[in-house]
Amino acid sequence: MLSSRLQIPMFLVLLVVAIAVINGFADTYYWYWTMRWFDMPMHFAGGVWLASFGVWWQYSRRDVVARDFTSLLVICFVFAFGVGLLWELYEAGVSFLTVGHINAMPDTLSDLLFDTIGGTMVAVLVWTRAKLRTTQIS
Repeated sequence: MLSSRLQIPMFLVLLVVAIAVINGFADTYYWYWTMRWFDMPMHFAGGVWLASFGVWWQYSRRDVVARDFTSLLVICFVFAFGVGLLWELYEAGVSFLTVGHINAMPDTLSDLLFDTIGGTMVAVLVWTRAKLRTTQIS
């Protein structure tokens, strides 16, 4: 049996399942093509999931607390933007090999922006929650 520190939190499991189910519907019903904005909330959700996974991986599973907001923000950024960038490179490669051209740069930059916004939101929420836990109310 896995130790409790290695068990992925239910929030991360539910979020990745929700993203996968919505993505399945989006592919089946062509939402990415009929609603051009639809990939924005999906990239935001992906950035939230990746940053949350990064926080769990770096801190929570080891029972360690982030020293400061900057280190927490860096972890969230590396996971959200880094994996988002790898995904965009994969997407560009597949697009080039299948249709002969790469997606437009504004689309790629928008995707990376929403990945980063989702990751930044996680850093702010985690830091705020940690500060509220440590603040004494008089």
